[in-house]
Parts: sequence; C-alpha cells; structure tokens
Amino acid sequence: MSKLDETRKKGTNTLIALAVIAVAVYFGFTPLYEVITPNGGVAGAVVGASFGAIFVIILTMYLLNKQTEIEQESKKSERVFDEKVKLYYEIYNEIESMLKDGQISKDLEMKKLPFIMARLITIASDEVIKAFTEIFTLIVTIYSKESEQDQVAIQPDNEKKLLERLLNFAKSCRMDLGISDVPIDTELMRMAVEEVEQSSNIVSIRGKEITSETSPEHSHAIADMPDGQYKVVRYKNAAIRIYKDNEYLEVNVKGELKKINTELDLQIDERDWGNTQKAGYMIIKAINRKKEI
Repeated sequence: MSKLDETRKKGTNTLIALAVIAVAVYFGFTPLYEVITPNGGVAGAVVGASFGAIFVIILTMYLLNKQTEIEQESKKSERVFDEKVKLYYEIYNEIESMLKDGQISKDLEMKKLPFIMARLITIASDEVIKAFTEIFTLIVTIYSKESEQDQVAIQPDNEKKLLERLLNFAKSCRMDLGISDVPIDTELMRMAVEEVEQSSNIVSIRGKEITSETSPEHSHAIADMPDGQYKVVRYKNAAIRIYKDNEYLEVNVKGELKKINTELDLQIDERDWGNTQKAGYMIIKAINRKKEI
C-alpha cells in the first residue's frame, strides 16, 4: 500500500470516529450530564470540556490527514505532468529529426521507439497511447518494406501521413495535459492539417528534377555503390539532386547523401549536415578528392 493510500485510509477512519462521537454525544451526552451533575457545577463543566477537547482533537487529526493527502496528490500530479511534457516533447523531437533526415534508422528510431511506447503506457492517457500507436505502426510499416537496409528513406506521401498523425497525437496530448477540457475545434484541426499538407507539397515540388534550362550544372561526382552508380549533382542555384544509373531519384536527398557518406566512408563533418546544399557540396568534394588520391 502506498503512502497516499495509507493517508486516505487514516482520513477515512478518523471521519468514521468523528461520526460515531457526534452520534454518541447527540444521544447520550444530555442523560450523562444530568446523572453526573444534576445541578451543574464544576464536574459538568469538566465533562463538557473533555468531550469538546476529544472532538476537536479528532477533527484536527482528520483535517491534518486531509491536508497531507492533498499535498501528496498535488506533488504526484505535478511530477507526472512534468514527466508527460518531457516525454511528449521527446517524441516531437524524434519525429522532427526523422523527417529532417528523411529516413528511418534501424539503430536509432527502430530501437528507441519501443521504449518510448513503454514509457507512454506508464504515464499517458489511453487516447495519447492510441494516437502514438498510429504513428508507431506507420513507421514500422515504412521500415518493413526495406527492412534489410539499415536506413530506409521516407517518401513524400508517407511524410504527409506521418505529419497528419503527429498532429492528431498533439491533439490528444493537449487534452491529456489539461490545456483544454474540450477537444480542439474540428475546423481549426482541419485548417492545421491542410497547412501541413500544403507545406509538404511545397517541399515535394522543390525536390523535383532540375533541367539544364532551369539551372546549369555547377559540379558533380560519381559514386559507385553496391546497388548501382550514383551521380550527385550541384546546380548553379545551389540545389542538390541525385541520379542512380542515370535515373533521377525522387527521394529525400539528405538521406541518400548520408547513405553515400556511410558506404564510401567519406567522414563528412557533423557540422556540414546542417542543410542539404552544404552537405551535397561536401559530398561532391570528398568523392572527387578520394578519386584523385
């Protein structure tokens, strides 16, 4: 039995004792008082004061127990609230990192997400767990299609689905944390989803193939990989595109660059992965430098 349960039990016992004493005093105090002191006097005053003192002592015990119970409940709620906020933001950061990289990693996300689920089950509400399960299921589905790879690229359509489920998860977190007692307005949620989809579409458009008419080629490098020949191209407008066996790849560029970096052991500095343009430029330089040696 926890300390909080023990405190509640003591409070209940004290309340019962108060009720018993109140009933006993109501029905039995007057006859007793008349028998002991038919004409009043000091003895009657002592008996009255004794009953009053006993009643006050028990009432004080009850109030102290109730105060202790409230304080313990408050501390527990505060601690659980803080842990929930930390965990929910950790999930947001994990999904954000995954989408920025454009890939799901076996050694990072796939190994970490089950533990996040276990922690959610410990402190989160059923609705939050259900919302995160939808995210987890989608991530596992994406990864299982190419499970033989250590890193699996997230395609644009799956990126949209992931963002939509993340918004639904945020809605559940909002309710669980008590930010609002009612679900977020349906129209407001619809507008948020539409904005996310529009943002994803813009990103997808920016990732389309660039022709020589759009922007001339600035530099390129050829990387021989186990699954084919990759060509990393940097254009005059600083955009980076990747071709595999002369076919344009409509995938997350940074994810493919990281795959090339790992396979060829180019050892690109972590600071150079801040944006795709810089990472692509460093990859091209590293491949060409390696071929010159």
